[in-house]
Amino acid sequence: MKMGINEVKTKVFCRLFHLMGLGLLLMAFSFFLNPLPAKEALAAAASSQEWDELVRQAKKEGTVSIYATAIQPAVLPLRNAFKAKYGIDLEFVQGRPAEVVAKLSSERSAGLSLADLGHLGETTSAMDIKPMKITQSLPNLLLSSDIKDPRNWINGSLPLLDKENHVLMFTAMAIPHGVVSSEIVKENELVSFADLLEPKWKGKIVFSDPSISGTSPNFLAAHYKAFGEQKALADFKKLAAQEPVITRDQRQMMEWVARGKYLVGLGQSTALFAEFKRAQAPVRLLNLREPRQISGGPGNLVVFSNNPHPKAAQLYVNWLLSKEGLTIWSKALGYPATRVDVGQEWLDPMTIPRTTDVFPDEEHMKLRVKMRKIAAEIFLPPGK
Repeated sequence: MKMGINEVKTKVFCRLFHLMGLGLLLMAFSFFLNPLPAKEALAAAASSQEWDELVRQAKKEGTVSIYATAIQPAVLPLRNAFKAKYGIDLEFVQGRPAEVVAKLSSERSAGLSLADLGHLGETTSAMDIKPMKITQSLPNLLLSSDIKDPRNWINGSLPLLDKENHVLMFTAMAIPHGVVSSEIVKENELVSFADLLEPKWKGKIVFSDPSISGTSPNFLAAHYKAFGEQKALADFKKLAAQEPVITRDQRQMMEWVARGKYLVGLGQSTALFAEFKRAQAPVRLLNLREPRQISGGPGNLVVFSNNPHPKAAQLYVNWLLSKEGLTIWSKALGYPATRVDVGQEWLDPMTIPRTTDVFPDEEHMKLRVKMRKIAAEIFLPPGK
């Protein structure tokens, strides 16, 4: 017997309905038989619970105490954003690197643990503070999956600088060799280290004290590594013969160059340079043809052991290393972030790392420390 067209349609529809039902049933069985999605869901739930508990405990502590150097433009933006998001205060204690190291040493010797974490230079963090044995390993403090994902970081790995993972460099700037008075020094007047040694620059150079931790010994270390001991030491002695004025006051140094009292400043604070440029001061970065050193400036993180606010500090670390936190930092200080998803449109192109630039490692940081002693012998008068 032949079926009518309506009967055929009805049978086809029923057949499709049963097949769809069978497919859905198989999918349901597959969900219960395959443990992977369930484990992922449990892990996500556990992670969410862990994060919520961290936030709860951090709010109870209410404060993060941060020891830092040269980050004044970032203090208010960081403080306001973190307070608005979590209701937790950020308290900053700022000073020159040597001052912060001395303060930490004095406090720990007195049995005091007042600081939660530090934002300091990589050499200060790894070579001065870490040997004091008051810092802790960082990976265990990281809860956010996007922070732990190596694809989100420059060079495809979390930028930890030491084997024990106590120092993390969250910004990376190609450090120009100096600053110059843009009203007096012509664009192509200084293109190499050798140009600094010409007679016309004698008495016209101010040099941030290269015998202490900071940008200056790093500048010398890069030259030393590029050209070897013999040439580097000869060049340093010729530079000393130019009678540069040595100062530890970075702000005064920038003011002198901006006013034209000195035409060249070596070992400048790049954070201060950004501040002066925003104020339209007549200063310009100096990039010589010699290799540039990559530095995090104050954008390096150490977390102290036995810190007074451990949960609030951990929450701040995870927030700071997020895209949101590092965007605020980078915009405020003009440092490129080591997170690859943070923008760069607000940066001076001269400070963005190139493939030929060198990132610091433990061996090079040791060379930087060595430069302090060499610089003291060459640039500072006896007894200084």
